[in-house]
Amino acid sequence: MRKGGKGVGNTEKLVGAALAAGRIAIGGGIWLAPGLTAKALGMKPWEGEALTVARLAGTRDLILGVWLGAELRDGGSPSAPAGALTVCDAGDTLAFALLAARGGENMGAGLRGVAAAGPATAMGAWLARRLAA
Repeated sequence: MRKGGKGVGNTEKLVGAALAAGRIAIGGGIWLAPGLTAKALGMKPWEGEALTVARLAGTRDLILGVWLGAELRDGGSPSAPAGALTVCDAGDTLAFALLAARGGENMGAGLRGVAAAGPATAMGAWLARRLAA
């Protein structure tokens, strides 16, 4: 809920729902269809330790998405999950940018990741700002 007694507006709900759904889709995809998700992200299939690390990130994504969605749905306080999601998206953007900067065969995956995580970071920052207003 925004300061001054104003509830979460429709635009904020829509942006928040999109961010939550994206997180849930990615996190669920990593757990349920890791090969397909890796391919969609432009990466080689994850195996062994890489699959374990991917599932750690997938769990984080699921928790953030469900938390934000629940706060929006239940009329709670979506400011904290929106802020947490934004910080994670900023970290993801940096990680993908570092991957792209290495060049070579990983450059495409890094650029794809930046193209997805960068706008998500911006949307999340906008949402977190609006919810704190």
